[in-house]
Amino acid sequence: MISHSIYLHYLSALLDGNKVACHEIVKTLVESGIDARELYLDLIQKSMYRIGQLWEKSKASVATEHIATKITESMLDLVYPRILDVQKNGKTSIITCVDKEFHELGARIISDYLELKGWNSFFLGANTPRTDLIEFINEKNPDLVGISNNLYMNVARSYKLIAEIRELFPDLRIIVGGQALSFDNIMKLDEESGIKYIASFDDLDNYLKGFNSITPA
Repeated sequence: MISHSIYLHYLSALLDGNKVACHEIVKTLVESGIDARELYLDLIQKSMYRIGQLWEKSKASVATEHIATKITESMLDLVYPRILDVQKNGKTSIITCVDKEFHELGARIISDYLELKGWNSFFLGANTPRTDLIEFINEKNPDLVGISNNLYMNVARSYKLIAEIRELFPDLRIIVGGQALSFDNIMKLDEESGIKYIASFDDLDNYLKGFNSITPA
């Protein structure tokens, strides 16, 4: 369990841009055998949400938020060796950001989490061109595609992309996430078959239960 004091220590180091301190905290937690889900949820996600709130209140600069994001990305690399030891379940996912979306941290965490669940997950990162994504889906034939959208200006672009994927790959399951998807937008997505808005790890865990388990290769 990650104590409140550890969280505050990590958050303080993150706000200070102290990569060494952040590294020591996460390294110690990983070596202690902490559950990766808990690390993602109670330390990494929680601290970045807090920094986002501080930015919204003009108590943290854009530079501070960008540095915190870059440090956090490097912290995810400390967890990655654990992913390599996970037995694969035969399922494949593609996780990406919609074109013109440059906030990729949340999508990266989801991709890594799927890997920890035994999936083979391809993370395409920020600002993935629509045509390249379509081509990659056709090449890899995944069981699931995840699309991240945090900027409100990209919502229409997300719907256009989803519509094209649905037309070309009607049986492909799609998950979407990101702060730009308001309640009204979520309602529209829920009307589309095979599309699910994911707001939390609990949502994702429950959603993954819908996939039939197969014998690992």
